[in-house]
Amino acid sequence: MTKLTTRLAMIAALLSAGAVAPPAFAAKVPTQPGELQVIDKAGLFSPSAIAAAKTEMHGVMFRDGLTLTIDSHQSLPSDRKAEFDRATNDTERTAVFEAWAKSLYTNRKATGIYVLISKSPGVVIVLTDKETRTRGFTKEDEIKLREMIRSSLRQAASQPAEEQTATRDGILKSAVEFVATELKDTTAAATATDQPAEKRNAGGSNIAGWVCLGLCVMLGAWLVIGLIRAFSGGGGAGGPGGPGGGGFMTSLFGGLFGAMAGMWLYNSMFGGGGMFGGSDATAGESGTAGDTGSGDLADDTGSAGYDGGDYGGGDFGGGDFGDF
Repeated sequence: MTKLTTRLAMIAALLSAGAVAPPAFAAKVPTQPGELQVIDKAGLFSPSAIAAAKTEMHGVMFRDGLTLTIDSHQSLPSDRKAEFDRATNDTERTAVFEAWAKSLYTNRKATGIYVLISKSPGVVIVLTDKETRTRGFTKEDEIKLREMIRSSLRQAASQPAEEQTATRDGILKSAVEFVATELKDTTAAATATDQPAEKRNAGGSNIAGWVCLGLCVMLGAWLVIGLIRAFSGGGGAGGPGGPGGGGFMTSLFGGLFGAMAGMWLYNSMFGGGGMFGGSDATAGESGTAGDTGSGDLADDTGSAGYDGGDYGGGDFGGGDFGDF
C-alpha cells in the first residue's frame, strides 16, 4: 500500500469518526439574569424606583431564568365592575378579582410570579406558574409576598403624602429581595409529564451514546477498507478491472455508501439531530420555560387579599384614586 493510500485511509478514519456526533451526556442548567416587569397603570411607583428594581432583579442569576411581574391598575374594567357590583360578600368580590388576574396573566403571556394590584378597591393577588411552584415557591410564599405588599400599601395610605412615595417604592425592592432569597439557588424540578429533556432522555442518551461510538468505529473501518480496496485494486481475483474487483470507484463508493447507510440507521433509531453532527439530546437547552410548565398556572395558585377600601396617595401619572 502506497503512502498516498495510507494517508487517505487515515483521513477517511478521522472523517468517519466525526461524522456522527455522540449525543450530549451532561450539560449544566443554564443560568440567566432575573427579569422584573412593571406595568404601573395605577401610578403607584416612581420611574426611578422601577428602574432601580429592574436593575437589581437583573443582577440576580437564576437557574433557568425567572420573571417577576407587578401589574397595577386603578380599578376594575367596566365589564368586571358590573360583576363585582353584583357580588354580595367579600368572597364573591375576591373571586371577581382572581378571575380578572388570571385573565390578565394569560393575555400578557406571563411566566414566573405575577402580582396584580388594584388601587380602588384595594386588592393584591399573587399568581405562580407550575415551574416556579416546582422550584419550591410554595403557597405560603405566595401569601408572604402578598401580605408584604398589602401591608406596605396600607402603611403608605396612612402616611402624609410626602412619605407615601418612598413607602410604595420600597415595595418593588422588597419584592425583588424576597423572590431572590427564596429562589436564586433553585432549579425547576421535573414532573411526570413536564420533565426536562435531559432527565427524560438520561437513560436513553447513555445507551445511544455507546451505540453511536460503536457505529463510529464500524463506519470508520468500513470506509477505510473501501479506500484501501479502491487504491490497492483488491477485492477480487480479477484485479482492479477484473470481474471480481469492481474497480476503484466501486470500492470507494461501496465504503462511502456503507458509512452513509450506517449514519441514516443511527438517526432513524436514536433521533439524531443531523447526519453530520447534532443531536436532539440538547441538554443545555432543556431548562427553558416550556419544559416544566412555565406560563401554566399552578393548580393551587391565587393568593388574594381584599381590603375593601382604597390604597391612596400619590399620582405618578395615575391620578388620585384613594388608598393604594
